[in-house]
Amino acid sequence: MRSKVLATVLIITLAAGFSSLLPVEAAPVGFPILLDLSHKQPTLGIETILEMVPEAEWYILVDSADTAKALPAYVTTTARVLVGSFDTVDLEKLGIVMVIFGQPQTTLKPEEITALTKWFNAAPGRAIWVSADSDYPAQGGERSQVVANTILEALGSRLRMDYTAAYDHFSNAGGATYRVLAYVNLSEIPELRYGCDRVLFHGPGPIAWVDDRGTWRKLTPNEKPPNTFILAVTSPQSEITENQAEPTGVTAKVYKPGDRGSFTLMAAELVPVKNKTNVVILSGETPYGGYQPIATWGYYREVISGPRFVRNVILWATGYMGELKEYAKLAALPEQLRTSVNRALDQARNELNARLAEVSNQLSTLRSELDKTSSTVNAVSSTANTAMILAVIALLLAVVGLALSFRKKP
Repeated sequence: MRSKVLATVLIITLAAGFSSLLPVEAAPVGFPILLDLSHKQPTLGIETILEMVPEAEWYILVDSADTAKALPAYVTTTARVLVGSFDTVDLEKLGIVMVIFGQPQTTLKPEEITALTKWFNAAPGRAIWVSADSDYPAQGGERSQVVANTILEALGSRLRMDYTAAYDHFSNAGGATYRVLAYVNLSEIPELRYGCDRVLFHGPGPIAWVDDRGTWRKLTPNEKPPNTFILAVTSPQSEITENQAEPTGVTAKVYKPGDRGSFTLMAAELVPVKNKTNVVILSGETPYGGYQPIATWGYYREVISGPRFVRNVILWATGYMGELKEYAKLAALPEQLRTSVNRALDQARNELNARLAEVSNQLSTLRSELDKTSSTVNAVSSTANTAMILAVIALLLAVVGLALSFRKKP
């Protein structure tokens, strides 16, 4: 009997010890992403985004139970819907690695800004995508730009949305300059080009940045903050328009009406966090919601890369990468080939220079020997000339002597 009791105690003890090794809460299968709908954003394009990134564990934040009930069925069955705000949900507990902020139509409370900043700075490897709009008054005026800039400043990013609009006279849908088809195949992040050419930026605003003195600057390939990458641009046949200036709106900071050229519509910045970095993405159009979002696959008979591009951005920003890992290798091949060719050319150039130097040294030695030979020849020639002159003089003297001897005879 005693042995049975001891065996039972032993089994219970081992079971308890084993159970203590198990996690209290199961880890998420996919990487957790929170998509914000708590600031009056429309749902257009959300289903496409959820379908394009099935590896993610999706969370949708809404402001009320009524908003939650109004969500499309696919959204509620695919994502976990949270009711509240950024200061009431625990991003840390949920393990959120990325927050996507569609074009907000209402401002954030200071407590929400604080909560977002705390989450962002708590650990490296996190990302936030903040999107805005142009200053066209149809969709909330310039509120989304104000909200975006408030978030960006709180996160320590130098990126900013300017309060203007960028219209493209060349790359657009259906001939309307405000339906900009932005080039993402020129992205400074090679992985984002995968399977993409152009995406829709419907009535976008241009992106600027602020320097150490707080001065606003245009964001261009030649003028941008460190660790900043341009992701989407207009064609060079684009123009800046201002729809609302003071007193009805905010006057443009750096892009002025009538400015022409290629303008940045989307950018990413790597912000230092705990000796590593987090990703801040800013776009002048929203990936979902809005009048017509970036996630659009076709518009006015133009087939575009919206769904693919949004997936690329999410995979890259979260570090999950997926198929982009292989594409990164392919994208690196031209650079590797260029490096190999340059290395071979440098080697050939160095060998040629060394050979030329050797030949030059040999020529210098030969020139030196020739100079010595020439000096010897000149010396011999000089000696021969002197001897000849002396012989001539001797001959003349002999002739003169002979002549004088004949004159002395009677």
